[in-house]
Amino acid sequence: MVGLDHIALIVSKEENLSFYEKLGFRETRRIERGYDTVVFMENKGVLFEVFIDPNHPERVSGPEAMGLRHVCLVVEDLEEVMRNVVCEEIRTDWFGRRFTFAKDPDGQPIELKEKNTPEDGEKNR
Repeated sequence: MVGLDHIALIVSKEENLSFYEKLGFRETRRIERGYDTVVFMENKGVLFEVFIDPNHPERVSGPEAMGLRHVCLVVEDLEEVMRNVVCEEIRTDWFGRRFTFAKDPDGQPIELKEKNTPEDGEKNR
């Protein structure tokens, strides 16, 4: 494997892009097709290919289906993000990093993990 190129998401309407904008993503390209719109959004090297199409079935929420479980984004400061995005309570992962979950307007779970400090990175290797 060389690396991650992009993550593809399906949203039900244009307005749902504002959730990702609150997380720092900005539109870099848009392609209008006869049956949907594809919007490319980027934030610090992470690329989302977002398909806007209200005709897809809703996300299965429980029990979770096989396949993509969630997207995890690294953020500088969880409290700052939580001022703009509704999130669950902050927890600590298996490696001592702080994280929380939010859901986009269509129910896609988004994990938000606080960036490691240099000291944390040494402990987790």
